[in-house]
Amino acid sequence: MKLNFSLLFLFFPLLFVLAQDGAVWNTYQAKQEKGVSSTNVRMDLIDQAPVNGFDFLFYVKIDYRVTKESDFPIGNKLKKLYQVKDDIFDAINKSANNYYVGSFMYDGNRFEYYYIQDASGLEAKIDKLFAKKYSRETYKVFVREDISWELYKDFLYPNDEIKNFMSNRDTLIQLRNAGDVAEHARKIEHYAKFPTEEGRKLFIAKIKELSYTIDYEKTIDDKSQPYEVKFHREDTTSMERISKITQELMKFAYEHYGTYDGWETFIWTKK
Repeated sequence: MKLNFSLLFLFFPLLFVLAQDGAVWNTYQAKQEKGVSSTNVRMDLIDQAPVNGFDFLFYVKIDYRVTKESDFPIGNKLKKLYQVKDDIFDAINKSANNYYVGSFMYDGNRFEYYYIQDASGLEAKIDKLFAKKYSRETYKVFVREDISWELYKDFLYPNDEIKNFMSNRDTLIQLRNAGDVAEHARKIEHYAKFPTEEGRKLFIAKIKELSYTIDYEKTIDDKSQPYEVKFHREDTTSMERISKITQELMKFAYEHYGTYDGWETFIWTKK
């Protein structure tokens, strides 16, 4: 399933979560053809995926009602949907070795995704759960082979543009919580790295046209992209401004096979 994502510039509390078992989770929302989608994804598995032996994608679709007021259930209805999610999680954990990799909500459907070794008897466990506790809910269970973890890597896991948005959003939430004044321009430092000195040189020439000042050029301990540059410019820290800046810098870096490696700044508070 492929969807065209148009990112929403919204702030959400507690979007980055480190679970007790070391799992790292994050959430993003996006505009779709029929409304807004929400994806909650386990981020820390990307370097392990696919996990050997967990070749089957097991997922449950739960229906909910979309209203004019909201693309998602609210209040008690949302609370119930989360309870269903937790009960599915408990039922699967008791029955099968698994990796819970995330959920996706869109257009009246919530999907809960797991990679498992053996699906034997698992659908019956979910049927029993819904018959006992959620007989009024509409749901469907799916199982299919996904040895390469395509759904996790290519659908749930964010692409570079979305990861950039998520990083910006989470950093800006921290700034706002610390009392930062977004509309006040201040020095923002950026980093980029490249596989060749020539690529770095061409990137530097481009950003100098945009009034960036180079802080340093150096070689770092990175076999694939050892040529780093640090640079800065004064800018405000609104979401719209930071998104525009970072997307532009990402594009320039990619043109020379490099990577835009993020930004940092200090907190500016009212005196």
